[in-house]
Amino acid sequence: MATTMMLRVAPNVGALSSSSSSQSLMGSPLTARSAAPSLRRARTSGLVVKAAAPVPLPAEYGYVVLTAASSYVLVQWQAIQVSMQRRKSGIQYPKMYEDADPSVFNCYQRAHQNTLESYPAFLALLLAGGLAYPITSAAFGMLWVVGRVVYSLGYYTGDPKNRLKGAFNFFGLFGLLGTCLVFGARQIGMLPIG
Repeated sequence: MATTMMLRVAPNVGALSSSSSSQSLMGSPLTARSAAPSLRRARTSGLVVKAAAPVPLPAEYGYVVLTAASSYVLVQWQAIQVSMQRRKSGIQYPKMYEDADPSVFNCYQRAHQNTLESYPAFLALLLAGGLAYPITSAAFGMLWVVGRVVYSLGYYTGDPKNRLKGAFNFFGLFGLLGTCLVFGARQIGMLPIG
């Protein structure tokens, strides 16, 4: 059973506002009289205004949403670990790293920052790939999350080489990239759908 979600694309609101008033399409209810000059200008400027269309989501997309939520828990867990290690090491804000090398605090900080460096790409790939392949995307997403936990725990030992035990997280990220590439290629007709 598919769930329907409405996605709305807002065109450039400034192009649709009336020159005779400061009201815009987003700011107040429109009357036919106030909208007509704006829409006439929008049509002549090449702007196409379309109504929102429903986008069906597979019921399994819930797994993708839960995976995204678990990744947020991961990032917050790492932030708490850094904060506790900062207090223990006596490193004051806004200092990002301890000067001593090697430093256990620096390992905690790098584990968190390294996760944040790939987090936007992870979320984009997870949410987009999940539209076509929700179970596969959720599985690859959880592989990334578990890999990041193992990566962090290895780094937290104070020996940076131990972080490599969690390097399998990249299989999750590359798997998500694959789901997006196949989904995109099918959407534009480069691959057969089915």
